[in-house]
Amino acid sequence: MFNRRVLSSHRDVFDVEVKRGGDGSHTMRGLWWPVAHQLLKQAATVTLPRRFLPEARRRFYKNVTVAGNGGIYEVNLDLHKLKTPKGHTLQIPNYGLALAVAQEWAVTKDKIVPSLMHLTGLSYTVIDNPNHETKWDTVHKTLEYLDTDTLLFREDGEELNTLQAKEWDPILEWFNKKFDANIKPCPGLFGADIPDPVRETIRRYLLSYDVWAVNGFLYGVEALKSVILTIAAAERKITAEKASFLSRLELEYQTSRWGSVEWAHDLDKQEVLARFSAALLFIHFNTWQATTKHKSK
Repeated sequence: MFNRRVLSSHRDVFDVEVKRGGDGSHTMRGLWWPVAHQLLKQAATVTLPRRFLPEARRRFYKNVTVAGNGGIYEVNLDLHKLKTPKGHTLQIPNYGLALAVAQEWAVTKDKIVPSLMHLTGLSYTVIDNPNHETKWDTVHKTLEYLDTDTLLFREDGEELNTLQAKEWDPILEWFNKKFDANIKPCPGLFGADIPDPVRETIRRYLLSYDVWAVNGFLYGVEALKSVILTIAAAERKITAEKASFLSRLELEYQTSRWGSVEWAHDLDKQEVLARFSAALLFIHFNTWQATTKHKSK
């Protein structure tokens, strides 16, 4: 029997999931549900195209529905199943993500703008796999950002360096404790010295997620240029807004001193936050699905 639901608002998407918890929240290895609605709004703000997405076209449908059976959910545009750029039916492994993808299509007005549909684009990437990458490959690409992680590069200026230490050091200390590491900031232009055992510990952590969530991690790391901030946000140490702010700390500092370029800095800030919020949602939806299956056995 297929479950179907017509979508009408951002709140509608997450009320469905919250009711399942009974107490108004779900624990999902990194997401507390009261912020899910906010993350979805942030993810729908504006950004540049980064994933496997087609060109924009006019809206051609009236209603968006979700149908599911046996743990696989599909998004329908009127009576037509949503297809990936390679022509595969978009089959999503959990209801929450299917609703969120459907919502991206439901709120579209006259034109379909793929660069605003982050969750759809990420889902396309996982299913079509245009670069023919395994989960190991995706984790390896993610870890390549660790040596040049945003939090590990400190400026020479005393005032900015002090600010970086104040804002970044607590997150770095948390990360070191979690992974039994001793990663330290590195001055200058050279990358940090990450011991192989530490790198492998972080690799095993990322590989513990399914391929859907792993693609979410890569998307988040690409947005912030930081493995440390992305994992901290996924583990609920910091919010999406805080992670985005910390990734732009030097720019925020310079802006506070010299002012911002009209509209340009704000647009870039919203682009980063939108992409990172979508990445967190993608991680959490797929992590929750895996956790639910494990507990039901």
